Amino acid sequence: MGLRWVGVVTLIATLGFDEKFTVRALMRHAGRFKKLYVITAHPLEERAEKALSTVREFALRYIGGVELRTVTVDPQKPAEAVAEIKKKIFLQDLASEYIINISGGMRALVFELVLAAVLSRIKGVFEIELENFKGLVTVPVEYFMIQPLSTEEYKIVKVLVSMGQATAEELRAHTGIPRSTLYRYLKELVNRGVVNVEKVNKKSVYKPSSTAYILL
Repeated sequence: MGLRWVGVVTLIATLGFDEKFTVRALMRHAGRFKKLYVITAHPLEERAEKALSTVREFALRYIGGVELRTVTVDPQKPAEAVAEIKKKIFLQDLASEYIINISGGMRALVFELVLAAVLSRIKGVFEIELENFKGLVTVPVEYFMIQPLSTEEYKIVKVLVSMGQATAEELRAHTGIPRSTLYRYLKELVNRGVVNVEKVNKKSVYKPSSTAYILL
């Protein structure tokens, strides 16, 4: 399922000694964003500085109108690094959507950026390009903020996943949950994005979202 971006989009990328993943992200999302944050490790080594220079030159030459900002943190001080990323990006930037590319850079740096994004409760996706360049994995940030299911909610979601879709009456028959209680749970699950609902022949039909599979 394709992603639909609306409003202001900001691209964030972790960068190490090799700029290829960041450049490929720039090419992939050209025209979607106006601001780019590059996260680098302190101290900035010569190879990393060269990679950053290449990214900056590429953005200026081929991606018009892009504002590039660099955030440098010490990965060996995770608490300070997370706080710095939150302060310089997520507490200041007014983007309605974030594309966070974590394909390059130190693993510690990637972890700290992910943690900062989750703690800031931003809207967007993490993306990571496979090492063989044959695929791209995207994971919504909201997956890291999913609330666990209660016992009754688990019953409902489990039935929906096994059936594929169901009406409220079918769910009541399979779960034994009283009608009023069932509707309350369904409303909450829909609001949380665990369950989708659509009208079919004037009846509400419930279906599990991709989030539902994660929770079982």
